[in-house]
Amino acid sequence: MKSMLKKLPLILLGNLLLAFCITHFVVPSGMISGGITGVALALHHAFPGVSLDVFIWGLSLLFLLGGFLFLGKEFALTTLISSVAYPLFFSLLTQLSASYLPLTTDPALCAVYAGLSFGLGVGLVIRCGASTGGGDVISMILNRKLGLPISPVSYAVEACFLMTQVPFVHDAEKVLYGLLFVLIYSITLDKTMLFGTGKVQISIYSRAHEEINRMIVTSLDRGSTLFKVRGGYSGEDTWVVETVIPKRQLFSFRERILDLDPKAFVVVNPISEVNGRGFTMRKDAK
Repeated sequence: MKSMLKKLPLILLGNLLLAFCITHFVVPSGMISGGITGVALALHHAFPGVSLDVFIWGLSLLFLLGGFLFLGKEFALTTLISSVAYPLFFSLLTQLSASYLPLTTDPALCAVYAGLSFGLGVGLVIRCGASTGGGDVISMILNRKLGLPISPVSYAVEACFLMTQVPFVHDAEKVLYGLLFVLIYSITLDKTMLFGTGKVQISIYSRAHEEINRMIVTSLDRGSTLFKVRGGYSGEDTWVVETVIPKRQLFSFRERILDLDPKAFVVVNPISEVNGRGFTMRKDAK
């Protein structure tokens, strides 16, 4: 929790970028959007008498509650800051943007800059070990309850969020610009994360291997493998704990390791595909 508080400025900056993207590029251009903002836009089209920020506040708190009930207190804490900061920044920037002219009225520029700012914002939040909630909550619940892989489910959830807005958009170009926005956002997010495209394989050389292994198995609900090795320089016997985790968990996971053993030697390898129990199979598969 202390580590999260130290990174609070970056988490807030990430959420500020998200709110800036929506209020200055997405909403003025009328294009579709992903995440809880997309669902909020669809609800706002269906019930125009209710302001958009009311739906964003409601959905943010709803997903926070869902994360707490189905994924536990620890996950809810990682989404708590974003669940409050994003709606708050959105409300403030919405009022502020009404006092000056739009930055641009070109839908192509809106799509490009929306994708860049949104991807950078989400990337900053994730790198701090926090979460923006939204579709992540649904994909992680389905992964834990049904064993469905997180990445494909996340894309499917985002596609559903986008489709909720299509009936209310009568200009096909706005849909196309919205898809361009999502594409640029996805690429920017991946670049901001600065590591592999799928999962990462982590090897931890540490005297605290039992504590680290226990943390992986119990707290992260991940599998692990232990190897007994001998140091080439020291000649001392030690243990290696090896595991595979989603790339989004890397930064928070690395901090947990260093909390248990500040002298741990950690090797991270990006991998493009993982097959087996916990990834392409349910964890309780025989």
